[in-house]
Amino acid sequence: MEILKIENIITLTIFFVPGFIYLKAYRLFIAEIKTDLSKDLYEAIGFSFLNAMVFAYPIYLIHEINLVVEFPFLYFLILFFIIIIAPLSVAYIFSIISRKKWFGKFMISPTKSAWDSFFSEKESYWVLVTLKNDRKIAGKYGLNSYSSTYPNPNEIYIEEVWLLNDENGFERIKDQSGGMLITENEISTIEFFN
Repeated sequence: MEILKIENIITLTIFFVPGFIYLKAYRLFIAEIKTDLSKDLYEAIGFSFLNAMVFAYPIYLIHEINLVVEFPFLYFLILFFIIIIAPLSVAYIFSIISRKKWFGKFMISPTKSAWDSFFSEKESYWVLVTLKNDRKIAGKYGLNSYSSTYPNPNEIYIEEVWLLNDENGFERIKDQSGGMLITENEISTIEFFN
């Protein structure tokens, strides 16, 4: 069948796959609502065409010299870079650049909330959580702690729960505690200490 020729499959792959890879990778780096294919289609095709334009000369060259016949491994390695690695790299680089403060002068930050922005730094802190019923929970937000990201509700898991003294200072770790999960509807404020 004419449509299933390897050249046609490669052409379709070059002009359609990189955009979808970029979108999926970008959504792993920046919290974003999952959308259906119909909403992503034009953006994915646009990125794929842009990717193909950037790599137009290498694509032309490997086909002009018939690299697939002479060095098939090298041919598919170059295509793998163009179709997979380049979109992943662009998504990663853009996600890093878009978090920089100077980026906000030129474009709107893709970070959806202050919650996501703060916790994306992955720093360790001592935390004092005040609940809506005025109860205070102290603890350590460290490498084994977790906070949810957009579009999920704001939840925080504190890996160590500490007892407070009379002045609301951190006294000692709570015995036999495996940490604490605090949900969004319970949190009034969170204070962070170095």
